[in-house]
Amino acid sequence: MGSQDWTTTEVGPFRITDAWFPPGAELPAHTHDRPCMGVTLEGSFDLSFPGQLFECAPTSVSTEPLGERHSNRIGNAGAHLLVLQPDPAASELLRPCQNLLSRVTHRRHAGVAGDAWRLTQELRATDSAAALSIEGLILQMLAAVTRLDESDPLGAGVPKWLERAHELIRARFRERLTIRHIAHEVGVHPVHLGRSFRARYRLPIGSYVRRLRLEWASRQLASSADSLARIARGAGFTDQSHFTRLFKTYAGVTPAQYRRLVARERDCDQTVD
Repeated sequence: MGSQDWTTTEVGPFRITDAWFPPGAELPAHTHDRPCMGVTLEGSFDLSFPGQLFECAPTSVSTEPLGERHSNRIGNAGAHLLVLQPDPAASELLRPCQNLLSRVTHRRHAGVAGDAWRLTQELRATDSAAALSIEGLILQMLAAVTRLDESDPLGAGVPKWLERAHELIRARFRERLTIRHIAHEVGVHPVHLGRSFRARYRLPIGSYVRRLRLEWASRQLASSADSLARIARGAGFTDQSHFTRLFKTYAGVTPAQYRRLVARERDCDQTVD
């Protein structure tokens, strides 16, 4: 994939690559031997096709047909991507999304991005249900983008004020934001903001903020020794027990269990090395 840190896994007819690209990296023009759907999880990059340039920020979802020539330039903060490459031979399975995967598209979809985050966690799981869960998440992601593609075939651009609202939420999701405050910042009515945000990003603002907080907390659990209470407060939750309940729904395990699983996997990786 051209990144300095990446893992590729084959599950059924799908090739899944979890990739981290360093800041400022440039990938010269190239093609892939399978159609691709990429989801930007963190950071940003430019995706360039002849006559087309897309800015891929977090929650961006793009598709590329097999053999489509393109190049990439990674942003100043690097980029973390999840790339799905279905086997073109699986024509029966892919028939519903064949039109999507045969064209270049680019959109934002918070729901698909959330599924992509969960998929990266399933890639680290070792139980017998992991492959089933991974394939289910992939099909769910493809179905969501296909449905959006059919309802918005021209890929209408996101209004500038909605883009500003989205970026404000991503920058300040750990704060005590209100819909009224966000609407005031971007100059629209709160009701219009709520409806437009849900229509575009497929999640209510509150659910989107909660998901961002849980994603942030999962990264802190994996990378820091901070107490659960400190991480809960840092993520924007005032009640640790509430955080624990939400996290278990989100990840399938409690925060403490998640931290132990990540530590155990890290120890196993170091032993293998």
